[in-house]
Amino acid sequence: MSLSLNSVNQTDSVFIKTFGPKTPFWKYYFRCALDFIGLRQPVEYYNKRKRLEFEYQTLKLWISYDLNVPEIIRKNSFDLHLSIIKGRTLHKIFTESNDIDMDLIIKLINDVNCRHHLAFKYNEPKLCHIDANLRNIVYSNNKIFHIDFEMGREYENIGMWAQREISKLLISLLNNIPVSERDNVVRLFCNIYEHNSVINSLIKSKLRKIKLNRHKDSDGHNYALVSLARDLQIQKKINEN
Repeated sequence: MSLSLNSVNQTDSVFIKTFGPKTPFWKYYFRCALDFIGLRQPVEYYNKRKRLEFEYQTLKLWISYDLNVPEIIRKNSFDLHLSIIKGRTLHKIFTESNDIDMDLIIKLINDVNCRHHLAFKYNEPKLCHIDANLRNIVYSNNKIFHIDFEMGREYENIGMWAQREISKLLISLLNNIPVSERDNVVRLFCNIYEHNSVINSLIKSKLRKIKLNRHKDSDGHNYALVSLARDLQIQKKINEN
């Protein structure tokens, strides 16, 4: 697992994100070199300037569609100056409360569904938030804001971008709510999310790993991708009957 060595500073109104390398250094610089000679790499292995440019262009795109992200105040060679979103991350909301807010979960799923509709309609894969874990989603003034856009596969189609987002989002969400509520959240997702081809592709790709014995099962607390695929498949069959 890579760890970003970006640095952040903030004032009362400005968040300054300075882009740095990732660990392990050998892997990061090796894959940066591969990218430099033209071998396609994930966005997280771009050099600092290129990663900054990717996030900058993604923020501009989201803003052009009137989607909720920090405002861009200034762009420098190695840092972005962004507005501060005053609110709580969804990770804090769901882990610091004993009660699950289903209305917020419905709002979150609707947010993903609407953005993916725009992504497919206008051929804009960057409208999918690949690193959509709950720490990168902020709830402020009854609105959902997304932050941190340093992940992506620019060589993949929109369907794969959408699949990566819902995988990351659902795994993060389902691992931070009571186990007893997981089935309800999967049911809600299947009832609201309209892009069945994305769900079907996710199910097919993850269940294929079972046949190849290349998967990690869930334990009592950690919810794995294969379990997500199974639960989505079960819920879809229930909906079809």
